[in-house]
Amino acid sequence: MNKTLRFNILHLILWSLVSVAFLWVFLEFDAISNWGDNALKSILLALFFVVGFGGDLILRFKFKLNRNETEADGLSDSLRLKAMESSYIATLLYIFIAAISIYIRYEDSGLVPVGWLWFIAYSLILVVNIASSLAILIMHHKNK
Repeated sequence: MNKTLRFNILHLILWSLVSVAFLWVFLEFDAISNWGDNALKSILLALFFVVGFGGDLILRFKFKLNRNETEADGLSDSLRLKAMESSYIATLLYIFIAAISIYIRYEDSGLVPVGWLWFIAYSLILVVNIASSLAILIMHHKNK
């Protein structure tokens, strides 16, 4: 297995674990309706993202690739571009579906709990990281 694939697999695992922890905090502590009442959830979320971005930094240093290694891995620039386009579309779909779902849920009351805005902001980081790694892995598998 080449460096690029190992990097993206580990990147996907890292951000998937952060996503599970993130969802646990938001669902377990009723964070949406009680967003400002509990400092513990804010500290936990910050800690999870420090772990995610710290792990991301370590992975990037460990798997630093120059252009010759990248081309030897079989990932051309066009393949990377296709993967990034796919992850961009997935991210846009996520934002649209999340926003419309929240709108439909709270349309009658006219008010949206501020916790949902935080949820979308935080979860967008997770979606982008997972979608980018997953898209590269899928594109590489398709073009073997």
